Amino acid sequence: MAVQGTGWGMARHSPSRAANQRRFFPVLASAAASVITGTALVATRYVVPQTDGLTVATLRYLVAAACLVPLVPIFFRFDVALRDLIPIAILGILYFCFFPWCISAAMQYTTASGGAIVLACTPAMTLLLANINGSEAWSVRKAAGVVSAIFGAAVAIIGTAGGVGPTTWVGDALMVLATLLGAVYAVFSKPYLAKYPPLVVTAVAMAAGALALLALWTAAHGSAGAPRLDAPGWAAILYIGIAGGALSFFLYAWALGRTAPTATMILLPLNPIAALVAGALWLGEPLNAWLFVGLFLVVVGIVLVVNVHDDAAVEGAPPRAQGS
Repeated sequence: MAVQGTGWGMARHSPSRAANQRRFFPVLASAAASVITGTALVATRYVVPQTDGLTVATLRYLVAAACLVPLVPIFFRFDVALRDLIPIAILGILYFCFFPWCISAAMQYTTASGGAIVLACTPAMTLLLANINGSEAWSVRKAAGVVSAIFGAAVAIIGTAGGVGPTTWVGDALMVLATLLGAVYAVFSKPYLAKYPPLVVTAVAMAAGALALLALWTAAHGSAGAPRLDAPGWAAILYIGIAGGALSFFLYAWALGRTAPTATMILLPLNPIAALVAGALWLGEPLNAWLFVGLFLVVVGIVLVVNVHDDAAVEGAPPRAQGS
């Protein structure tokens, strides 16, 4: 009887244990991606004084695209319709060209920690844009989240005032613009991410963005020859390209294909937390109460904005919609 009971218990609980494992690894991948992205922002802040924002962004996504694009035929069959390639490419130019250019340029004027907190407002900006676009419903809870995140970003900007010079506001403005570009990509890429595997969409968009960056860099700096960086500078480029570009986006895409958006978005605060710690330890960036208050408000905003009912929707979604 005891043996039967044990066997029944294993049969009853094994599916639950397996389900927990299926959720754990995507969440772990998303957490790792958030931490990597935060530290990559610090690495960008480290290397950008040796060159300029356009050069750093170009090198980053040329390296990232060279790593990520070859993975597509390994995991998926490339079957993107021709009518979808152009809008995906346009979104890619916005997100993988102008978005990183703004971030790299911002690191010349502001701190990595403050910039990361502003960038963490992307989910709130995404919801705001989606509501304006009519693609997502509004609620008091979500509205409070947007207000909290925006107020948190404002507090973080106050905390970084004068961070690296009198023009810190330029860096903060560029980070706000980057956040808006990220929100545009998140809203308008949704139909394609639902139609095709996230890794395929990301690879196509990233390739388009990398080519656009290369064209801009060639026009602006091509006559000067290859960038001149020291050994640690090239190491930082490889890190932000391989880890902060290809690996982080692969992990996000893989996680999104196997769990709900809630589980990945809720871990975004790890990004500014990692930037705060790495910026303080590696670059000696100053930390103050304003930054921590801003971070807290942004975290609260993300928690309020993220739709907890997405879990059920993704659990019941067909394999293609999940990107698996």
